[in-house]
Amino acid sequence: MPRLLGLETELAIRFSSADAGENLDTLPAPLVALRKRYPHPGNRMIYEALSGAVGELVHTQPGDSHGVEQARFFTESGASVCYEALPQARDGGLVEVATPECDDAGQLVCHQRAIEALLLRAIPGASRRLRDLGFEGELALLKNCRDAEGHIYGAQENYEVEVARGAWLWVYRAGLTLGAPLVVVQALLLWSVALLLVALLTVAMVVLLLVGLVVPRLRGHSLLDRLLADDHPTRDRWINKVGHVLDQVISAPGMLLSALVIRAIAFRRERRVALGFLVSRPILTGTGSLEADGKFGLSEKGPAIQQLTRGGTGSANRPLFDTGNLMKDVFAPARFRLRPYLALFRARQRMQLGLSDANVAQAAEFLKVGVTSLVLDMAEAGALDDAPRPADPIAALRTICADPTLKAEVAIEGQGPMSALAIQRAYLAKAREFVRNAPAMSLGARQLLTLWGDALDALEADPTRLVGALDWVTKRYLIEAAAGDAPFPVQKKVDLRYHELGSGYFARLEQAGMARRVVSEEEIETAIRTPPASTPARLRGQLVRELAGERLPVRVSWDSVRVGGRIGGKVIPLRPRIRPER
Repeated sequence: MPRLLGLETELAIRFSSADAGENLDTLPAPLVALRKRYPHPGNRMIYEALSGAVGELVHTQPGDSHGVEQARFFTESGASVCYEALPQARDGGLVEVATPECDDAGQLVCHQRAIEALLLRAIPGASRRLRDLGFEGELALLKNCRDAEGHIYGAQENYEVEVARGAWLWVYRAGLTLGAPLVVVQALLLWSVALLLVALLTVAMVVLLLVGLVVPRLRGHSLLDRLLADDHPTRDRWINKVGHVLDQVISAPGMLLSALVIRAIAFRRERRVALGFLVSRPILTGTGSLEADGKFGLSEKGPAIQQLTRGGTGSANRPLFDTGNLMKDVFAPARFRLRPYLALFRARQRMQLGLSDANVAQAAEFLKVGVTSLVLDMAEAGALDDAPRPADPIAALRTICADPTLKAEVAIEGQGPMSALAIQRAYLAKAREFVRNAPAMSLGARQLLTLWGDALDALEADPTRLVGALDWVTKRYLIEAAAGDAPFPVQKKVDLRYHELGSGYFARLEQAGMARRVVSEEEIETAIRTPPASTPARLRGQLVRELAGERLPVRVSWDSVRVGGRIGGKVIPLRPRIRPER
């Protein structure tokens, strides 16, 4: 069954500052003071430099942003780039890229590589902009899920799936309807508190300004100057934290009701029958991780998964099935956006998978989204009702991720213990039968089955045959070959540099022709500017190009494009493809 697919990937920023003493001599005095106060430009400033540089390469339009912690723009391919705050990490933020909606796995891999290629081309322009501000250094982007301090971020997968069917669909819709009055009350309360806080903050800033004018000794004091500065990061971070806490507290009752409805009903069939496949999938899709104890694991993200389904919008407990997107849309009316809320009543919704490593190997990423989409086809067709289900999915996931020998077995409900390879082979057998009996199945599906089976055979016989195809196999091989006897810090450097876009260790393998490719450079070049033809991205990309010279403000989102202000502006909906509702 055709379905919309998408990837979201958070890219880590690495900026190695150089000695800019000579460069400072050419700067105006205010910039010299700024440079001395902040030797690192900060990730938000780096993002702004990248954003400006991308705009010099392709047409872009600003996106709707929610809060000062996030800025977003869309490109003419229909893709999105935004700044994602990460307060717990050093320098505090990531560059998140999201592909346009795609039709199949090959197209999705192509558009993922296209947005990465675009950002790589923007790095020289971004470096020039930073240099003009006195920040001399080397800028790089890393496509991984865990930094040197152990902070987790990375990738999510999006699949269009039936949220429910039959009576369960109507129960789901009824739950959303019953919760609507509570959402309205909470929205009014939230905006009242927000306006009060803005008023208090304004008064506080005015008082500080007057104190600086009246008391000569405080005039020019560094603390006062920093509090009043336009770009003070600590102040902005605290404002974000306070706003986030208030949002969570005030929204808690409605969030609890939404979570109960969504956890109980949304994607319940897929969550049940595809669970064994997803828990064992890291043997194919993991990017590998060298742990602090020197042991090598299959996945960066897998060990951080703490629950099956998200219970709120926070990120404290990382879920395998991430329903946060649905719960956020429940509260879209609080941001004066009714369309996302109404879209929740459709039979098909976006299912997010939080258990997803950020693959740099094209073949691994193609397997990840292609096979998962096929498994979801089988789930919707009722072909997986007797699929192996781990008795303790989270414990099974951790056991599998910690075992690069692939021999560990996990308990299965109603059966004996099985290894990850055995679980994958069980799903592969069902997939072959499903494709064989399907009235019409594409050649791509048959090729995908061949690739899946060949990968499992190689993992069982000789995993090194998959160097250049699967990430964890390739990374482990490179660590052992380049730094096998070296101390842990040297080995960990290989681990991290493996993920660097453009100049990392895997990128060098690819440039040398030693990595398996799924899409060509010509296809990637086309995808940088051309959206998929049969998804909402086509109209979005077209409008981004056509409105490039528009004098009125333009704001782009995933479901619409607004020309003009919120009052009196024109909203152009980006309608999904028409599908029969069940």
